[in-house]
Amino acid sequence: MANKTNETTETTNDIKTKRNLIEIIQDIDFRLTHLEDIESDNRKLIVKLVQQGNTMVEFLKQFQVEEIDPAELEIGMGLPPLPEYEDRMERTVAIKALIDDILDRHADLKEFEDELKKHKDKITPGQAGEA
Repeated sequence: MANKTNETTETTNDIKTKRNLIEIIQDIDFRLTHLEDIESDNRKLIVKLVQQGNTMVEFLKQFQVEEIDPAELEIGMGLPPLPEYEDRMERTVAIKALIDDILDRHADLKEFEDELKKHKDKITPGQAGEA
C-alpha cells in the first residue's frame, strides 16, 4: 500500500508540474505569436516605405538641374556697405543719450510713485486742481 500512496502523490505532483509546464508553454506560444504579428506589421510598413521612397526617386528624376555661376547673377550677393566710422559713432552717442534719458525718467517716475504712496491718504479721486 505504501507504493500506491507514493504513486498517487507522485501522480498529483506530476499533474501540477504538467499544468505549470503547459501554462508556461502556452504563454511562450502566445508571446511568439504576438512577436510574429509585430514582425508581419513591420514588414508591411517597410514595404510601404520602400514604395514611397521609390515614388519620391521617380518624382525627383523628372527635375533637370542646371549649374548656376554666381558671377552671372545680376543681383549682388554681398552685404550692404557699413556706414562710415563717424556716422556709427554719432548713432552710438545718440542711442546712449536716449538710454540715459529713459533711465532718468524711470528714476523720476519711481520717485513720483514713492511720493504718491506717502500722500495716498490725502488724495481724493476725481478732484482736480488746488483744494
